[in-house]
Amino acid sequence: MTNKKRILAALLAGLMLVSSLASCSEKAAEETQSTAADTEASPAGVETTEDTVPAETSDGLIGVDLSYNWKEGVDQNDYQGYTFTILNGCTATWYSYLNVTVEETTGEPVNDGIYERTQRVNEYLNVNIAEHQVSDSAAELRNSVKGGTDDFGVALCTLMGDFAIAQEGNVYDLNTLEGLHLDQAWWDQNANEDLSVNNKLFFTTGSFDTTRFDSIRALYFNQQLIEDYNLTNPYEMVDNNEWTIDNFAAMLEAGVHDADGDGLWTDKDKYGWITYNEIGIDMLTRGCGVNYIDKDPETGYLIDGTNGEKLIDVYTKIYDMYWGGNDVFDIRQSRFTPYLRGKGDRIIQELFMENATIFYSECMAWTRELRNMENDFGIVPPPKYDQDQERYYSIILNPFMQMIPVTVEDVNRNANILDALNAASHDTVMEGYVNITLQGKSSRDEDTVRMLRLVFDDLSYNLHFSNITIRSTVTSGISGAKESISSDLKKSAKMLKKSFEKLNNWFFDAEE
Repeated sequence: MTNKKRILAALLAGLMLVSSLASCSEKAAEETQSTAADTEASPAGVETTEDTVPAETSDGLIGVDLSYNWKEGVDQNDYQGYTFTILNGCTATWYSYLNVTVEETTGEPVNDGIYERTQRVNEYLNVNIAEHQVSDSAAELRNSVKGGTDDFGVALCTLMGDFAIAQEGNVYDLNTLEGLHLDQAWWDQNANEDLSVNNKLFFTTGSFDTTRFDSIRALYFNQQLIEDYNLTNPYEMVDNNEWTIDNFAAMLEAGVHDADGDGLWTDKDKYGWITYNEIGIDMLTRGCGVNYIDKDPETGYLIDGTNGEKLIDVYTKIYDMYWGGNDVFDIRQSRFTPYLRGKGDRIIQELFMENATIFYSECMAWTRELRNMENDFGIVPPPKYDQDQERYYSIILNPFMQMIPVTVEDVNRNANILDALNAASHDTVMEGYVNITLQGKSSRDEDTVRMLRLVFDDLSYNLHFSNITIRSTVTSGISGAKESISSDLKKSAKMLKKSFEKLNNWFFDAEE
């Protein structure tokens, strides 16, 4: 077995998910109530000068500083046995790990990491960490706040509904709390930046959480087919700043073949990419640097991110992939419905494993389905719009975020405990999940490690507001085979003007 096969086999074997066949689309997450990775460690390491020496780091994906001391930077207090209850809404079984507390060690890296971080915090702050798990944590949080009860120390709710929770006045602005050290390595700086408006941050994520990794819209490729079709390896294209949406589209065309010669396009033929509508559309749109809801660089106000020609160009490129030929096997398109072999969404992994397609997209949690794949595969970030784009954007649409209810008796105490939970997770839960579970212990595939580090460093979070419907306009347009949405965007811009005004009035404390 090659090194790549060993690392990826370990990656798959480590993702110990239950056997549910639920999809990780936002619809599936929302049905069960409804992941940026830690950006603290640069893949390139620390720039050195004659006066500085780079910290020695672990050789895993997040590169944890081997001298890391979780207590440094975390305030120590004695809370006299206070029970800190975590309201956990993670019950959708496609996630890797559902619980945030465990009763004992088992030898499994993440389980033992969770146990270790809990014990650390219990002892350091003299508290008792507990968990209350429900399928609808948002409703539970709202009911608790409405009743004025101090039931939960922190609530974990899915991103797509979290701004609504905040606007209703249910949670604190984290930037106002003592005890939280949000600039530290255990907090996700991408999340802090993307999700704050006017320096107000009502929820974020850090090393305590694993759902943001699971939620990544991942892009995999079949390394053997890349060789068979005489294509440039995507790793090389990333290294040479050639990994763009146009080059990606060209590679898809190379993979299209009527394998059985019957003139029909079925599960027996060859394609460039297998995915399903919103997974691929979200991934490519954000990968090209398009934000449906953006922030004005001068004022910080929320603005419509679809103005100008870029979104229209990106839309056209994605539309052409989905509908311009047979490049994409989109399992949600009716023309492919008869060829799903009765397996629904999960046909997506089966065809990729059968070498029927060069590329494959799903949430990263579903990588476990590829454990028996014979050919090596790689993982890359979504392609850029062009070579002038400064960075990659790997989108995570709907992970669980951390927020503190306004009804807690001592908010700074709870902030201190939450800070400690994330700090104590950085070299335990994260080291277990990322460096051991994803990478494996015995072998190292340097290319895969580099690319996964790039993916994790460049995670991106969307701003979600129920009355801002730009995303649904784009995704439904492509899914519905609408060749142009220019008129739809113009109409929605007019309709959404008042919605943006109300949002900005709220965030900037202006009178309406």
